[in-house]
Amino acid sequence: MQTFLIILGIVAIAAGIYFFLIKTGKIGDRDGDYIADDIEDTIDDIKEEVNEAKAKVNKKVKQVKTRVDKVIDELEDVGEEISDVFAAIKGKPTKSKLNALTKKQLVDSAKKDHSVDLELATKKSTLVNKVYSLYNKK
Repeated sequence: MQTFLIILGIVAIAAGIYFFLIKTGKIGDRDGDYIADDIEDTIDDIKEEVNEAKAKVNKKVKQVKTRVDKVIDELEDVGEEISDVFAAIKGKPTKSKLNALTKKQLVDSAKKDHSVDLELATKKSTLVNKVYSLYNKK
């Protein structure tokens, strides 16, 4: 309890000195709120710096978002180009390549690549010729 009273006394003396210096004009207090002008000015300066830093960060975030969007667009283009490269490497199917496929694979490729429905009951040689003609009309 004694320690508390000592601390309370020191705080009361410090507050008394502070208020005395404000009332005598040694510490400036333009608006009379008992907060020293130096402290208020420092707080205002800090607020301005924080707002400027926040504006810079927001600007950088917008730049990063724009760059990310551009990268995504470029990656989509790269994906399309890669698929084109694979298609070019694969080339047009030859009859010998088509003969190596099953009837189901021939019907599926005609459906997938050309949206043409072919009958699975058709002879394989006829399916090969039809699929070959579909690929060579492109």
